[in-house]
Amino acid sequence: MSARNVVIRGAAPQEAALRVLIVPHAGGGAASGLAFARHAPADWLVATARMPGRESRLREEVPGLPGLVDDIVATLRSLPGTAPLIVVGVCSGAVIGLEAVRTVQREDGERVPGPVAGLVAVSQWAVTQEPDPGRPSLRDTDEPARVLEVLEEFGGVPAALRGDAEVLALVLPAVVADMRAVEGYVSGPDPLLACPLLTVFGDGDALCPDERTADWSLFSQDVRSVLVPGGHMLLAEDPEVLVDALAGSLDHFAAVRR
Repeated sequence: MSARNVVIRGAAPQEAALRVLIVPHAGGGAASGLAFARHAPADWLVATARMPGRESRLREEVPGLPGLVDDIVATLRSLPGTAPLIVVGVCSGAVIGLEAVRTVQREDGERVPGPVAGLVAVSQWAVTQEPDPGRPSLRDTDEPARVLEVLEEFGGVPAALRGDAEVLALVLPAVVADMRAVEGYVSGPDPLLACPLLTVFGDGDALCPDERTADWSLFSQDVRSVLVPGGHMLLAEDPEVLVDALAGSLDHFAAVRR
């Protein structure tokens, strides 16, 4: 596994009780998972994916959704250790994470236990429906001010980045590329996930009300939803809350209970 593709923190691979792979929100690099890792239990290995177009991979072109999925599958398969693995996909990362887990599931067939013990979808509406048919698409504009307006309608960018024009100029291309890769994505529940699914939403997230998230219940035979204090940008702004939501739901994942 290339060190360029992931940052690992926490327990040593051979000693970890749980492995967590974070697939960040649009434009998020491996650094976006460091605060989560700091709050995680000491026996967790926390890996955060670094996809093309950011940090040490800044010069790489951000591919479309199939390429992003392949990148996460390769990272997932290369993680050290044998502890149960939970994939945590955040916002657009939940779409990439869903398709990555489905890819692994398809490639591995009926092998039990599979390499993924569970999927966690964070701050992402059910993908059975597009965000809103009349909402502007990022494919319609390249003008920076308009791009930011559209992104605000999809949950925005972290406050720390909005106030730093230099950093924003570096990360905005990856944010836009990630959003373009997933903004038109729609999927039915098939193929069903072979692992449990946990969904986590902030109680102040206007993008993820009950009526837009309920269909996640169709994507696995074992689904649980957790509502936590916070808004849409949970990984960036409330990482401790997100850690607590996962830690409090470990009983949901059969491979972790063993």
